[in-house]
Amino acid sequence: MKFLRILQMAFSAMRLNKMRTFLSTLGVVIGVASLILITSFGYGAQASILSRIQSMGANTLIVTPGTTTSMQREVAGQNAIRKPLTYEDLKYLEDQVPGLQASPQTQTRTTVTIGSNEINTTVVGTNENFLTVYNYTLATGRTFTLSDIAGYRNYCILGATIANELFGNESPIGQSVNVLNSKFYVIGVLKEVGAVGFSNVDMNIFIPITKFQAITGQNNLQGIYIITPPDISMDELTAIITKLLTIRHGMTNFTITNMAQFIELATTTTNTLTTALTIIGLISLVVGGIGIMNIMLASVAERTREIGVRKAIGATRSDILLQFLAEAITVTVMGGTIGIIVGVVGARLANSISRTAITPTSIIIGFSVSVAVGVFFGVYPAMKASRLNPVEALRYE
Repeated sequence: MKFLRILQMAFSAMRLNKMRTFLSTLGVVIGVASLILITSFGYGAQASILSRIQSMGANTLIVTPGTTTSMQREVAGQNAIRKPLTYEDLKYLEDQVPGLQASPQTQTRTTVTIGSNEINTTVVGTNENFLTVYNYTLATGRTFTLSDIAGYRNYCILGATIANELFGNESPIGQSVNVLNSKFYVIGVLKEVGAVGFSNVDMNIFIPITKFQAITGQNNLQGIYIITPPDISMDELTAIITKLLTIRHGMTNFTITNMAQFIELATTTTNTLTTALTIIGLISLVVGGIGIMNIMLASVAERTREIGVRKAIGATRSDILLQFLAEAITVTVMGGTIGIIVGVVGARLANSISRTAITPTSIIIGFSVSVAVGVFFGVYPAMKASRLNPVEALRYE
């Protein structure tokens, strides 16, 4: 009964100072909503990156130029990567390993034009295996053939979004676009893929690797993606590729990574990002807590005579302390609840722009921290109120 009475008095005091209560609650609402919204972007990015990497399959190897040691030497001023990865390396590996399917990774930023419509995009040089290797699917049209690659054909395949932006509801197949100052004819459109790392595949334009190199003069590859044939284990294939490329290059100036390692790296990176975002959100909550403490201290000063009267008629130090502490906790609980609703709604609305993921953990953390903030920042003003001398408090003007 005593607790209910203290809680009732807390609500009465809050109703008498609606503006002060509103401002205190607003700080917590913003803090909790920010925490949930910010972490939802972090978890969404993590889910997007991992789902895309995992969709490529556990049997994928990635060969990239350079090693840790060679990169360190490069920084020191020595040209360690004397023979970078090339498309010829890829074809050599396919010739040496029966059943091997590989796709090059090389790209550049440019502006694509159709009439007066100009869009910034990424042009990717690739080969006939890229749909299989990257696990992409065509929405319409066809993929590249060996003759398209060997013949340096001016053909292109569009991502889902850029196809829509360039042609709207009109079919892009057979239409031409100006890419890298050359006319390319659209032969296919990908189904929606989404973001992969920091690249939005739906905004990419894919052209034959041979044509890409002829136009840009960019012969070095950023990487080679390889699907492990069914009759070879991943470890065996790694050993074979290492041996072949080391002999071909005269040195081991490349790194071979399997998808499991990529998933581990992506998980670590995104966890770090999410943790950093969570800390930013928690800082917002702490700022809100400081605001509550300042307002509660002002409330103690304003209600000094009230405290003196209550003590004079028998209220104990614990009664006063609990009353003010209850006010602070009530404000943060209300703010935390409203903040959760605002954060969840905001994250769902933001999902149309960038993938978000709301987790029970972020909601629990947000609410728990809001209550903890109320307790932590409410204790000092409450203790200050409880320690007031009743005689001096009654004399306070």
